[in-house]
Amino acid sequence: MKIFVQKRGNVLLGAVLIQLALGSLYSWGVLTTFVSPYIARDPEESVFIFGISLIAFAITMTQAGGLSKKIGPQKGVLLGALVIAAAVFISAAMTTLEGLLITYGLMFGLGIGIAYVVPIAVANAWFPDKKGMITGIAVAGFGAGSFIFNYLIRWFAPLGIPEMFLLLGVFYVTFLVIGALFMFNPPEGYQPAGWEPPALIQDSLISQKEWARKEIVKKNQFWLLWISYFLSAMCGLMLIGTYGSFAESNPEYVINSKDIIVLVGSIGALFNGVGRIVWGKLADQKDFRFAMIVMMTLQSVLFFSYFFITSMNIVIYLILTGLIMFCFGGNLSLFPTATGDMFGKKSLGSNYGVLFSAYGVAGFIGAVAVNQIVLLFGGYLTLYVFLGILSIIAAVSAFLVKPLKDR
Repeated sequence: MKIFVQKRGNVLLGAVLIQLALGSLYSWGVLTTFVSPYIARDPEESVFIFGISLIAFAITMTQAGGLSKKIGPQKGVLLGALVIAAAVFISAAMTTLEGLLITYGLMFGLGIGIAYVVPIAVANAWFPDKKGMITGIAVAGFGAGSFIFNYLIRWFAPLGIPEMFLLLGVFYVTFLVIGALFMFNPPEGYQPAGWEPPALIQDSLISQKEWARKEIVKKNQFWLLWISYFLSAMCGLMLIGTYGSFAESNPEYVINSKDIIVLVGSIGALFNGVGRIVWGKLADQKDFRFAMIVMMTLQSVLFFSYFFITSMNIVIYLILTGLIMFCFGGNLSLFPTATGDMFGKKSLGSNYGVLFSAYGVAGFIGAVAVNQIVLLFGGYLTLYVFLGILSIIAAVSAFLVKPLKDR
């Protein structure tokens, strides 16, 4: 099977295909418009399917890296594909919220968690010279996946909800199996032709030691990264979950239009994907901490600017929202890069799974509690100011990350 990996570009192609399938997780916003009426539940109730899948995704990732290290990356992806296939195909027989909580919630999230970290770790191993940008390209596929599957769901749903799940399952499995064909680690000691590892620099953020998961959770630097990830990701997720309802919250707002909201969502998805690549490349040119500080500081300024958006024109609304999604996307490339740099690239899969729990908690809160949080703050504008403050705290937390002593 290793004949498929003749050029490292093939590995990147496989990583993107896998992430495209896994990114269907974020098609829930479209899927719920068809599934909620089918199971006779309001979207506010069925959103717990999405919330459970996010939690299952994050929890599974804490163990999935170690599992793929034992059984190999290809088998790791295929195992994830098997669980995802079972989840989606069984979902076709479900007609209740409780049933879908188990299948398209718990099982689907488990499958994604098993497969997600594999292409990131494998691509990093093949591209030590461009790890930030390559991670960004790989996870950009995760963002683009929802864009593709949003349209597939719209095409398949009129055929019937069971038929929709079956057809989606075929696409998921096809993408995952083809992608798995390229998932092999490089030979021990592999280096790209003409590339030499950078000279060791004292007090560098790049550690020379391979840290075990049980070691990193005892380090303050890990928890600074966790806090930064949690806060920054939650801010972006809150914006993604509220920009449409904010626009419609007052009939006098110039941005109160469903056509505008749909346009902003589509443009924002592209900004999200591009951000993963751009911020990852900046991490390659400088370091992950510099890129995080710049990204989170920009995010805070954008949130504060959002406070005045009701008196601005539609173009400003689109630009500000798109740029916040551009910043949000950077989290998904910068934190895997930080994990590999600080804790060792060979342990990236298992160590990033633990750090990713920050995103899982942020995602669950953003999915199921966003409306309650808006009510708590008495409106969207106050919420966005608060999110701007949290973005600053995230930047400060990233700033405080220091090199680890290799002992």
